[in-house]
Amino acid sequence: MPGFSKGSGYRTPFGKNVFLRSTQDVKTESYTTAAASVPTRDVDGDAIKALQPGTVMAKITSGVEAGKIGPFENDINVVDGRQTLANIVGVNQTFLPWQLNERDVEVSIAYEASVVQSKCLEHNGTDYIALTDTTAAAMFGTKGLDIRFA
Repeated sequence: MPGFSKGSGYRTPFGKNVFLRSTQDVKTESYTTAAASVPTRDVDGDAIKALQPGTVMAKITSGVEAGKIGPFENDINVVDGRQTLANIVGVNQTFLPWQLNERDVEVSIAYEASVVQSKCLEHNGTDYIALTDTTAAAMFGTKGLDIRFA
């Protein structure tokens, strides 16, 4: 039977995260995601850099990737600006299941939208977790963002 899987076995389902509560009145901006800022994930034994829609993204303000964005990380070991709540630019809308393994990629970031908080993601240093109340509250007070959480 034809398919997209290598070998003869079936792979674990890996799909797009649906985080928008409504598709009306969504406003977006284009940014370049630094591939180096996206942590690898294990998908059926393969380490890949996958970026899900719903991931909160923040500006990188120092280092060689300055000017690009990456996943917001609530981790004290991150020192490139992505750990700072004031640097959050919005929520990623682009599904990148493998492209970041190859290069930096442009993504669409929602800066005005109605979203489901439990479907939005942030990185805690080891894994992606549901968006915390602390991060959601900080996003609510950030200039230039109008993200409404349900």
